[in-house]
Amino acid sequence: MLLTAGVVAVAALWLLARIRFQERPVTPNPVPALLSQLANRPTYDDLAAEIAQLQARVEPSLLVLDVPSAFPGSPSASHWLGALRLRDDLAVTLLPAGSHPELWNDRRVLARDPASGLVVVRVPSQVPAPPVVPWTPRRLEQPRYLIASDVSSQSVSLRPVFVGSLAPMESPLWSEPIWAVPGRSDLAPGSFVFTNSAELVGLVFAHDAESVVVPAATVLAEADRLLNTPRGPVGTVGLQVQALTAVVASVTGAPVGVVVTWVEQDGAAAGQLMVGDVIEAIDGRALATSQHWDVRLARLLAGEMLTLRVRRRGEVQEVVLTAAAVASPPVSRALGLTLRGRTGIGTDVVRVERASAADRAGLAAGDIITLVADVHAPTPAQVTRSFASVREGQRVMVAVTRGDVHLVTTLER
Repeated sequence: MLLTAGVVAVAALWLLARIRFQERPVTPNPVPALLSQLANRPTYDDLAAEIAQLQARVEPSLLVLDVPSAFPGSPSASHWLGALRLRDDLAVTLLPAGSHPELWNDRRVLARDPASGLVVVRVPSQVPAPPVVPWTPRRLEQPRYLIASDVSSQSVSLRPVFVGSLAPMESPLWSEPIWAVPGRSDLAPGSFVFTNSAELVGLVFAHDAESVVVPAATVLAEADRLLNTPRGPVGTVGLQVQALTAVVASVTGAPVGVVVTWVEQDGAAAGQLMVGDVIEAIDGRALATSQHWDVRLARLLAGEMLTLRVRRRGEVQEVVLTAAAVASPPVSRALGLTLRGRTGIGTDVVRVERASAADRAGLAAGDIITLVADVHAPTPAQVTRSFASVREGQRVMVAVTRGDVHLVTTLER
């Protein structure tokens, strides 16, 4: 009798579970599934313990790099970067804007992509760690928890991140599609992302002010390509361009491309291109966005030839340019700033000349000078006079606002 009652009870529970959880597959033996619903739910302590176990597995592959910023000598003169070991003495990381890889203390940059910022560096050797296993994606649109790396001055830690979906998208920076993530996924550029099985999902990258994930296989393949590609002198064609807007496109008749805004008088494009020309394609590839142009030019080497499809006054022609080496300007003691006043706030930096005092101090276009010497909210004239007033070899202190960050540096006369 008791056995019959037990069987009926289990059958009833099974039936109720099928009604309540219709989306779940039917199991041959319903008893474990039913009992698991009565078990205690996982707690935060359980999650922390799982991450601790994962960290023990991936920690040998992660390390911290100290990268000098554009403001040497300032309180924020270093970036702490997480890096992933490719082997015992090589690591790959993502170089932030404004850093100077040539100043890395005990690490030597072996290869660098100037377009994406991906770098391969030599690091102190250790006992070889097991190679990371790239994640094989399945159902990218499915919500999931991933584990992202965080970095401090001492170590790399891990934390859980909920990602609602991964959506494939194309980018001229990468050879394969990358994955867009929802805007509030709390993934920081430069973080490495893992599954809870210690598989490497990829590297977080900033794309048009949003975070995306570059798949692990793509990151590793790109690092391998950089290591095996000889790096020659940087090339230039002496051009400046801007994106093709709808208004300009309506006048030129060009469907895609970039508009030439300036031609260097003694550059490779002199006599062949002019302001107002629309470059529609490079080497047979249409320029869908201005980023396609930027990426190609960032990777351009001296001596390379570019075949451009150019539209001028409604006519299309082919132009071949040979990139020249970028000349290193002589070191200048001039201030090297083009400035614009901002009443009550300070002075906007409009342009910085290469190899000038301002360039060596790390100033960049878009910075706001809020203090020079002891003058608050200085005008452009006060900035210039303060720099000119110090003797050669002396320095004047400058406070700068860059976006939401406030920095202090010095200008050496």
